[in-house]
Amino acid sequence: MRKLKDLKSGKTCQLLFVAIVAIAGLAACAPQGAQDSPELAALADSWERAYNAGDLEALAALYTANCRLMAPNAPMTQGGQAVRAAFGAMREAGLTVDLETIDATAAGDLGYRINTYAVSAPDGTVVDRGKAVELWRKTAAGWQIASDIWNSDLPEGAGKTYLNVTHEVEDIDRWLAAWQGPDGRRETFAEHGVGSVRVFRSPDDPKRVGLLVEVLDQAELQAYMASPEAAAAKAADGVIDATLRFMTEVK
Repeated sequence: MRKLKDLKSGKTCQLLFVAIVAIAGLAACAPQGAQDSPELAALADSWERAYNAGDLEALAALYTANCRLMAPNAPMTQGGQAVRAAFGAMREAGLTVDLETIDATAAGDLGYRINTYAVSAPDGTVVDRGKAVELWRKTAAGWQIASDIWNSDLPEGAGKTYLNVTHEVEDIDRWLAAWQGPDGRRETFAEHGVGSVRVFRSPDDPKRVGLLVEVLDQAELQAYMASPEAAAAKAADGVIDATLRFMTEVK
């Protein structure tokens, strides 16, 4: 029994020694202590300038090639094209962004930045406020964003105006095709006071369709809808003008 006890004691000492060595090794490999990073804080200005200038290439260069975007109410997207698509659509709608850095910290080649943001419509009205967290990595190109997640401080639908539009079309496939692709009607409406558009079709009537339109600039949208450009677009898409019905939101 004594030999067994001594043996167990010896094994315990060996295990303890191995654990101490492992902990020491991990400590030696640990990154430098985290500290405030004025360099990361200053990059908020670079992001803001690139976005507000509509320079999507400069904006995408601030992100790693396989970056992840985690926008609210949307699936996670990845890569430079996702950056151009997400923020390009916002810029085309005339939205500008003001960032304020709350915390910028780095440890070795990793860092993070916590921001608050305000999104303004073309007339200067603030349409959204929120917060964001960015994970940064130091690469051969310098500090770049590896992951970007943000969400609004406002309740769902707050500060937004929605317009419900229904009408009939000559050909459902032709009409739907106009709302799909990189140069579709969403981009056209984004240039004329619209933030987002959701598209619907009737399950009972193949020619009855609908839109839920997020209106950022009512005057701009009304001017567009009365223009020859809108008339030509409706004709090209096969919209039956006499069937158009508009409903405004009751708040």
